[in-house]
Formats: sequence, C-alpha cells, structure tokens
Amino acid sequence: MRQGPDHDAQSRFARLAANPPSPVRDASLRRSSFHLALPPLGELKRLARLSVLRGGRDPPWPCPEERAAAAQALASADAFDGDSFLMLGGDKRFIWSASGGCVQMYGLHGRTWIAMGAPVGRACEQDEVVAAFLSRAAAAGAQPAWHNVSPRFADRLRAAGLKLAKIGERAEIDLAAFSLTGKSNRGLRNALNQAERSGCTFEVRPPGAALELASELRGVSDAWLARQPGSELGFSLGRFDPTYLARFHLALVRREGRLIAFSNVWTHRDLATCDLMRFADEGPGGGMTHMQLRLLLWAQQQGFARFDLGLAPLAGLEAAEMEGWIGRAGAFVFQHGGALYRFRGVRDWKNKFAPRWEPVFIAARSRAGLARAALGVARLTQGRRPRRLSFEPTWFRPRAA
Repeated sequence: MRQGPDHDAQSRFARLAANPPSPVRDASLRRSSFHLALPPLGELKRLARLSVLRGGRDPPWPCPEERAAAAQALASADAFDGDSFLMLGGDKRFIWSASGGCVQMYGLHGRTWIAMGAPVGRACEQDEVVAAFLSRAAAAGAQPAWHNVSPRFADRLRAAGLKLAKIGERAEIDLAAFSLTGKSNRGLRNALNQAERSGCTFEVRPPGAALELASELRGVSDAWLARQPGSELGFSLGRFDPTYLARFHLALVRREGRLIAFSNVWTHRDLATCDLMRFADEGPGGGMTHMQLRLLLWAQQQGFARFDLGLAPLAGLEAAEMEGWIGRAGAFVFQHGGALYRFRGVRDWKNKFAPRWEPVFIAARSRAGLARAALGVARLTQGRRPRRLSFEPTWFRPRAA
C-alpha cells in the first residue's frame, strides 16, 4: 500500500526523535546545532498541517512522577536562572532531554507554546531540549515562543532562527558588595530600625514549614490580595498554595508575635531569590522594603553570592534600540502608563538596593508571533489557565539510573 510523502516525513521525524543528536560542546559549533537537530522546514510544515487536520490534542499535564523528576532535575541543575523554581508551581508542562537530565517548562495559550526561560538541568543538554521543543511544537501545529530569555540564551535562539524583543530588565544584587552604610542608604537603615522598635522579629524556617503555618499564611495572603486590583496570578509568578510553599525556605516577619509578612525563598548553589512576598499591612515591619532588606542580609550571612530581584517589566526600553512597534509601544507604556500599570514604580523600588540590570527578551518565529506570545504570557500570568487534561503523559522520559 502506498504510504505517500507525509508518511515518509513522519518516519524521518520519528527516527530523529528516537535518536536525538549529541549536544555540541564546542562553542564555535553550538550555534549550528539547532539546525542540525531539526528536519527540513518543509517536513515540519507538513507535520503541522497533519496535526491540525487530524485534530491533535494538547500535550498532557505531567503526572506526579514527572513533577518529582522535574524537582530532581532542578535540585541538581548546573543550568538555571532566578525563575527556574517556577517549574514547581504545577501549572507547567515539560519537554525533556533523552537522559531526563534537562527539562523545558512551558505553557499553552491557544496554538502558541510558551517556554518559560531556558531549559533547566544539565547545560550540555540544553540544545537538545530546545530542538525537541521546536520540533514538537511544529508537529502539533503550534507556534513556539520563549518568555523571560536572558542575553546568553538569546544568542542561541537567534541562531535557531527566532526573532527577539526586549520586554524589560532583571535586577540582581551582588551580595559581596551589598552594604547599608553610607548616606544614600539612610532610608533603608531607618526601615530596619523602625521595625525593630515596633517589636518586629524576622526568621527563616526550613522547607516544610508552610504546611504547619498554613492558616496564618492564608490570613496574611488574603489580606494582601484584598488590596490588589486583581486575583491570584500564575505562570511567571508563584501562587499561594501551602503545598507549593512547603518546597521552599519560608521567611517570616512577626510584630509582637503576630505574623504580618511572609516570603518563600529559593536557593541554589550561589543564588538566592524569593517568589511571593505578602504582608497584612504596611505598618512598621510590613511592606516589601523591610522584608527585602532582611532577605538580603540573611542571604549574605548564609554565604550566597547573588540575590535575584526578578523582572521589572518594560524597564530599559528605548524606542531607538528596539525592533518595530513592540519595543516602541513598550517604551511608551513605561514612560506614560505608570499611573495605570506602575511599571516605573517596580524599577524605582528595586533600584533602592543598587542592583545590576540585565536585559530580558521574548522570542518567537515572527513579529506577529512575538505579539501573540506577549498576549499569551499576560493571559497565563493573570491566571487564565487551561483546563487540566485527564489523560496520562506520553512524552515523559525517566531519568537515567
């Protein structure tokens, strides 16, 4: 029986998936490794059309075993960034390297697959995972995109033929140089002294503490949410869930014994960062500044080298340096939309701590794809999560023994 060209394309694609190319270790060759790992573009287009015509389903949600494997890959990762812990949030799907030592987390918005940051795990397997993500998205008739891309990873995506647009800047503190001395830091010292005079105490509890403190934490979280214009966020941020918080160290501020603020803290190798930072009121010891100062001092005392303060959306955008309308629109919103979005306020607040700033990008196949990806990130972050699927995953490959 005649199988036709589409069957031949699928066969070649299946052979490639079963025998992925070895990672390219030589930096001079790494830029070409993505193209070596993909079938010809015509084959990918045919596979994409077949997927659409056949009504292919969305990729499945990970089972508990796969989520546990992702946590293990994160714990041993030598390739990671300040948002890698978001794979623990339960709202991401995963694509793996053949060995199970490197994983890409991603979300879905319509027919766009949006990867969150670079693959996490073994650095030597990142190229393999990127190639797998691109090919599987194409086979599903979806458009691939990356959110929260660092300059180092941006070069790899450019080499893979993706377009990039700057979406903001990430702040990072050099803890070896961090100090509260000097006239410029008088306001920060006053925040600490005022909290101490008001009977505030600070402590960091080990992972697991969130479960026994769930009732107190929920009270603080509910009070914080009541003051916000929206509801719980997700995808590019964590959500309040005691089971999720129990995976992290937990920073607590009490005023005269009553819990008024908390933050979950992720540490890995030389890096520390926090996710949720919630407070019941903005009195002495409440608010973000006191908690952030305490976290910086704690991380410094624990011997960490860096503290990641996260992304300041739209920060550092200048129309002259941006490609097309996306950059110009972002620069306009940052300059003139502060009353509504408070983007400038985020950067100004983080500047209190004298961080280093690094550009952050979004990546997609085309400029229209960049716009779709930006919209998708906004929708996913706002908590408009797709319905969880009931069927079991088929793409999970267990870690090698």
